[in-house]
Amino acid sequence: VESKIKELQESYDHQVAEKKKLEISIMQTQSRLKRASKLTTALADEQIRWKENVTEFNEQMKTVTGNVFVSSACVAYYGAFPSSYRLELVENWVEGCKEHKIPVSDNPSIINVLADAFSIRQWVTQGLPRDDFSTENAILVTKGRRWPLIIDPQEQANRWIKNKEKENALKIIKMTDGHFLRILENCVRIGMPLLLEDVGET
Repeated sequence: VESKIKELQESYDHQVAEKKKLEISIMQTQSRLKRASKLTTALADEQIRWKENVTEFNEQMKTVTGNVFVSSACVAYYGAFPSSYRLELVENWVEGCKEHKIPVSDNPSIINVLADAFSIRQWVTQGLPRDDFSTENAILVTKGRRWPLIIDPQEQANRWIKNKEKENALKIIKMTDGHFLRILENCVRIGMPLLLEDVGET
């Protein structure tokens, strides 16, 4: 009788242990199902966003030729002009593209074509004002192939350039400095950034 009781007790203990294992397994499975459900919902939202992005990119691809042409013309030509005249130039270039059957957006922006959100945020943290005109000017400075002459009465561009280029060993000189020409030649020769301050009108 005792051996039978012992056998039944062992069987009972074994069944209880199995039951606990099953309960743990059920809890883990339920937890996985909840996480999977959340992931599925999140991915469904992402899928909608991805589809919207694909549609947007497809639309952008249709007008990329004209938009890049207009942006290149902006970088090459419109730096010296105020924003009102810049808009007029862009309108004329867009009209020209349409006349020649070059696909182009109705209102292309060099900010959308030649800058990204990360660069713009970085420029702002370096002291660039947040307005579109300043962002356009920053694009002209960074993308242009020629050195920029900046009219900067409030010294906003000056501060931005100093912050932006300080890690690249920016040299700052004035035309009245004794070693002006030697420093200028060295910077040109080794490709070091140079800021020439207080340039006169003549």
